Amino acid sequence: MKKLATIIAMLVLTLAACTGQESKQRNGVPPMTTEEREVYSAYEAINSAMIKKDKAAMERYFDEKLIFTHMSGKKQTREEFIGEIMDGTLNYFKVDTKDYSIRVDGDTAHMKVTHTLTAKVYGISGSWTMGGENTYKKRDGIWIRVE
Repeated sequence: MKKLATIIAMLVLTLAACTGQESKQRNGVPPMTTEEREVYSAYEAINSAMIKKDKAAMERYFDEKLIFTHMSGKKQTREEFIGEIMDGTLNYFKVDTKDYSIRVDGDTAHMKVTHTLTAKVYGISGSWTMGGENTYKKRDGIWIRVE
């Protein structure tokens, strides 16, 4: 009987993995809505674009008027930020998301996130765990980071 229970449990876990059910529960947080999944996908696409130095993707997901504020307090326009990624001043290697929450209200979404960033920035290599809040707007079917 114990063996049968173990087999059933394994089948349930396998089925959940195949249907994506395992990703719908995050530390007691209810399953994500379609819009929340879209916002999270945009967040992941941004991280990937920064790591791969994909200028077109960064330009697609960053609003033209977006101002970036670094840990040091330095502020940059979208063009300055992307320029420093492209010229190697800012090198992002890995983003490990620790925790996040997303709230969608119509075509606006707010995301709070804590992640560990592994990078070499302004000649300094390291991994930094930081939290932040970003605002996204849905435009032409995609979520764009505006703040």
